[in-house]
Amino acid sequence: MTQTPESPSTMTGRALDDWLHRIRALHIEVEAILQSLAASLDDNPCARCTRVCCREVFCRESVESDFLRFVLGPRVEAYDENAGWFMPGAGCRLSCGRPLVCYEYFCEEFDAQDVGTIRLLSRALKTLYANALAGQHILAVDDIGRIGAQRLRILHDRLEGLRDRANAALRQSLDARLRGKSAGGAVDDPRGAA
Repeated sequence: MTQTPESPSTMTGRALDDWLHRIRALHIEVEAILQSLAASLDDNPCARCTRVCCREVFCRESVESDFLRFVLGPRVEAYDENAGWFMPGAGCRLSCGRPLVCYEYFCEEFDAQDVGTIRLLSRALKTLYANALAGQHILAVDDIGRIGAQRLRILHDRLEGLRDRANAALRQSLDARLRGKSAGGAVDDPRGAA
């Protein structure tokens, strides 16, 4: 039997593809928020670190995982098999599609700051993808197209919730920084000096 564009199997394929693209977009949003939270710390040691914790073996997950390859899209072709995504003097070349361990690991210098919220949100990003297909974490699923629509909806809803919590944490962090600078006199009074 010839299938038409309106046939159920084609519609199911399109629906799954749509859910995967929605998840990809939300995942990228969450990564950007987590990176902004880390950047908003008073002292982000990653920028000046001389003991780089990044290793190619960690980066490799982004090209071996079907999900992270999907998140990366065509940028996966720029992967360096010797250095991974790390660039000396600049750090990670990825804005999204990073292995989840990159959000989960905090060195001693980073950990010396109040990173509890970032740690909780990072852990939530990793755990929300557990049991994506037959008990497998989404990073271990060899073909994310096999994940059912119901499971994709669940993952999507969890990601939306995480995005909202992460955005609230970022707003709170930025508000606190602005209040601190204003209270310290670092911001000029728009009405001028009295």
